[in-house]
Amino acid sequence: MQVRDRSLISLSWPLILTFGVGTFQPMMDSWFLSRTSETAAAGVGALMPVLGALFMAIQAFSQAGASIASQFLGAERKRQAGVTQSMILTGSLLLGIAITLLVIPLADHIVSWMGLSGEAALHAKNFLHIVSFGFAFRSLQTTLTALIATHGLTIWNLFGNIFTILSNFVLNIILLNGYFGLPKMGVEGVAIATMLSWLISSGILYLVLHKKIKHRFKRSDFKRSRIILPDWIRIGLPAAAEPVSFQLFQVFLTAMVVHFGTLSITARVFSANFAMFAVILSVGLGSGNQILVAHLVGAKDYGKANKRVHQSLFGSCLGAMFVSVLVAIFGTNLLSLYTTNSEILKLGSICLWCDALVQPFKAANIVLTNSLRASGDSKFPAIVGSAMMWTLGLGSALFLAFGLGLGLPGLWIGMAADEFYRSIVNYLRWRSGKWQKHGVV
Repeated sequence: MQVRDRSLISLSWPLILTFGVGTFQPMMDSWFLSRTSETAAAGVGALMPVLGALFMAIQAFSQAGASIASQFLGAERKRQAGVTQSMILTGSLLLGIAITLLVIPLADHIVSWMGLSGEAALHAKNFLHIVSFGFAFRSLQTTLTALIATHGLTIWNLFGNIFTILSNFVLNIILLNGYFGLPKMGVEGVAIATMLSWLISSGILYLVLHKKIKHRFKRSDFKRSRIILPDWIRIGLPAAAEPVSFQLFQVFLTAMVVHFGTLSITARVFSANFAMFAVILSVGLGSGNQILVAHLVGAKDYGKANKRVHQSLFGSCLGAMFVSVLVAIFGTNLLSLYTTNSEILKLGSICLWCDALVQPFKAANIVLTNSLRASGDSKFPAIVGSAMMWTLGLGSALFLAFGLGLGLPGLWIGMAADEFYRSIVNYLRWRSGKWQKHGVV
């Protein structure tokens, strides 16, 4: 059965579990860091939006390339799909190295820009200096995941991620406790474990691509890639701009949280980890839908592509609402896994209830933005979405947090307003049908 003829659920359920397992890694890192000290967890956690911006840029380029490969596969042009795969694997490796060379000399400045100081700043610097050396592995991991999913082999991504999490867990225990004659490490151990887990994951996933998909690098691929490269840049640059803009928006909000003190920073970091549970379902369905849309656009079956998008919208929004409310109900119990501080537990629980307002609209944006990118129409969410984020979205967040004095919960409700504004305009864009004119085949 061709990928475009498969059901949304058959493609998406391994992706949902894969993202669920992937979400567990930063939560596990936060837990291990909290065993060291809450200050270490807060300092490193404050860097997550910065790292998220970098990772989202890598992911957007990878998914843009994978969408091009999917369109070629949908049009039954396998040779061009193979050329695209070789091109984006090489490009992602070079992108990861470039980000490492950019971040290492700026690490101390990045920590200062986040407003961190004292012990929290020291932990953040140590973590960033070490984990930066693994960005090339993270880039390959992301690209290989996208390519394997493009061929419909999403179950292999799940197996790869499970092995990665297990290796990260074991490495954290070894490095933090100083087993096998190694010195006991704190933040440095968590960073090394994270970096090595990316290396292990990229190695496993490359074997899947090589053995199951039979991908081989050919010299002629790099000559032919000059034909496809302009489309990758046309789709990839705007595709990267929107999620990077979103992550920078999160960086700005995190910097605002610093003004509320260490207690608010810690509450945000811990509650944000559990807020990710609600995103898992929508990201999984959105990614499965993205694969289907790209294949269907390549086959020029626009009616079926539109049907798939609406199915994904309904399922992801409903699922995100259910999960976010469930997390909020058990918020205090979940947060107590990280801390016993009553003030952090109270503020974090409030934030999780605010997050229940965010998630349905966030789910809609994930599905719609991924669908527009899959069709090749990546400029609209990048330009219009980013503009709305930094005007209406930011204005709403600052007004609620500082104007009305709601503090951290106000920033969280402001994020809900931002997701609402952008979901409306992205849906109107999809309904207009203009995405049908942006395919590469």
